[in-house]
Amino acid sequence: MDKRQKILIVDDAELNRDILKEILGETYNYLEAENGNQAIQMIGDNLGIGLMLLDINMPQMNGFEVLEIMKRSQCIEETPVIMISSEDDVDTMRKAYELGITDYITRPFDSVIVKKRVQNTLGLYMNQKHLINVVYDQVYEKEENNNIMIRILGNVLGSRNSESRDHILHIKTATEMILRQLVKVTDAYPLTEADIAMITTASSLHDIGKIRIPEEILNKPGRLTDEEFKIMKTHSELGATIIKDMDFPQDHPLVRTAWEISRWHHERWDGKGYPDGLKGEEIPICAQVVSIVDVYDALTSERCYKKAFDHDTAIQMILDGQCGQFNPILLKCLKELSIQFSKMLIKERDDNKHYYEVQRLSNEILSDKALPNQNYSQSIVKVMQEKIDFFKSNSGMNSIDYNAVSGQLTILNGKQQILCQRDNPKFNLFKEFGVDEEDVQHIQVLLHQTSVQNKEISVTIKAKVEDNSQMYRMKLHTLWSPLKKDGYIGIIGYFDIVKQENTKESGKRNG
Repeated sequence: MDKRQKILIVDDAELNRDILKEILGETYNYLEAENGNQAIQMIGDNLGIGLMLLDINMPQMNGFEVLEIMKRSQCIEETPVIMISSEDDVDTMRKAYELGITDYITRPFDSVIVKKRVQNTLGLYMNQKHLINVVYDQVYEKEENNNIMIRILGNVLGSRNSESRDHILHIKTATEMILRQLVKVTDAYPLTEADIAMITTASSLHDIGKIRIPEEILNKPGRLTDEEFKIMKTHSELGATIIKDMDFPQDHPLVRTAWEISRWHHERWDGKGYPDGLKGEEIPICAQVVSIVDVYDALTSERCYKKAFDHDTAIQMILDGQCGQFNPILLKCLKELSIQFSKMLIKERDDNKHYYEVQRLSNEILSDKALPNQNYSQSIVKVMQEKIDFFKSNSGMNSIDYNAVSGQLTILNGKQQILCQRDNPKFNLFKEFGVDEEDVQHIQVLLHQTSVQNKEISVTIKAKVEDNSQMYRMKLHTLWSPLKKDGYIGIIGYFDIVKQENTKESGKRNG
């Protein structure tokens, strides 16, 4: 494969093209065009052109027309252009620079100047692209880590309140959708991209005050008494207090936004909400948005005290004012996003099938006290992503998730139904499933041989699952952490039934 940088030379005179190639030598890979039409065609057909050397005066389409097309299509931002011409008047050069060229070289050519300017331009754009890629990677990684930590937060809250696990994710997604629609339909709220990202992130903390509400009230299956409902309503004030008591600068925009959302996401447009009875635009727009999506998700989600309403019924209930009064502009946004909300509801319910292990990981976080706290969150994120990737690639199979530190074990069948769940370091997994002693010892030897570089083993064993004793092919993947030096911290895996024709093979195979 030719790894040389690609230069497109656009000039109607073949002699001029040959001179430029002679000056630049064999360092580059050349494409040639004798008019502007050919140049535009080549830009569209050839990805990765590193530089264009462009003449002005050509038949069919001149250099300025080429630049105008490149500027309109924004490809001049990706492909730098050096204009080459015998015209050296200021107006011509100014026009070329206004159209986006990087440099201007006049004929007759000076070979040293041509080579240096080409080298400098290519080097500059390579560094720029590298920096852009680094920034993109950092932003992507930060966003991924942020999403994972929000999932962990949702499951930590969900360990006390079953509604919180998916609720936080729904609120985050729906909040961003409403905010983007809001800036489309009105200029009343001049929100920037940074504002939208900040409010979306802060929305995840809207119900944090519920960690201080007694579980018997949070998870009560029936209707709350007046006194219980009064206690439940304090979660908004409690959440604001939790955020205020955190060791963060209270004037930081994210902290302030999270405080406003937490305290005021149950206020209503007509002043009949709580805790402060704010009315209309007294309620910050961030809290208004979270308020309406919070109601939508509450209606469309099954809770311990009610069944879920379907999407259309929930939307109509909100528009009819059955759930309190909302900003008319937000009602307009909700109505216009109805189809997208319906798709989001279906998609997120489907996606959650792949993230069952997130719930188990948060349980590990709550119970695992053996690992040091330093760099703990980074280690959690890395292990969590590894688990998610493994289970997504092996979805639909019986799965195993074992925490070697706490002894917590969960085994699910292909329908994500629990086959076995234990929280006992002394529990003998293989004995429970009728695996013979020889196979157990063989598996333990293989697991002992795993390392950070070689994490997986595969075996075929006989076991009893759901009262069926038969041969199973098992793949186990060990999890490692730099915070624990004396071995793996967990095991994840899957197992499926060996087809009848393969059961005559040896009972054990290395993977």
